[in-house]
Amino acid sequence: MFTLYQYLHCPFCVRADMVANYTGVPHKKVLLLNDDDETCHKLIGKKMVPILQPDDGTAMGESLDIVDKILSLAPADKQLQPAQQAEKVTTLLSEYSSDMNGLLFPRNILIDQPEFATASARNYFQAKKEKVIAMTFTEAMSKTEQYIGRVNEMLSKLPQLKASSNLGMDDVLIFPFLRNLTMVKGLEWPQPVKQYVDDIAALTDIHLYWQQAV
Repeated sequence: MFTLYQYLHCPFCVRADMVANYTGVPHKKVLLLNDDDETCHKLIGKKMVPILQPDDGTAMGESLDIVDKILSLAPADKQLQPAQQAEKVTTLLSEYSSDMNGLLFPRNILIDQPEFATASARNYFQAKKEKVIAMTFTEAMSKTEQYIGRVNEMLSKLPQLKASSNLGMDDVLIFPFLRNLTMVKGLEWPQPVKQYVDDIAALTDIHLYWQQAV
């Protein structure tokens, strides 16, 4: 059995978590506080999640390397379908990354998440992410309407996304970023996109934020 160290909000952690859940490979999860640098440095020498630690005490980072490792332990009927449209979709998402960050970063500490259970963890995250978006979280929240308009535009441009009973690499690369947008109240989700997010979450046992949206 391996251990998967992660945050709930981290899309790269979601990549590993969804594959671990889907394949059914035995594992345990450890949700770290966001300011717990010590554990990460002890395991892989730098601050990064997710981290996979096998029973032999070694550890590895990088989400897609972890996905590959999990798949190497998974049965043949749980291998992933090859990616077909991930590059197109992730390119589109990257064009709107600043708008998505402006919506998501402040909301991450406004909703109940285990990695932000302490004031020090929330302060640590806020200080780092305010530097990334070059404004305070208060300023970012004041621009919600502007950001929502842009992200609605992005959602309307997405190609057809449809879940199947077999997880694919497209899902691993696309779903985590759409999933995080479920914490934003007021977005206009095209019904097929919302259905895709709901279906992949159900297939991979990943928490969505619809009920916590701000």
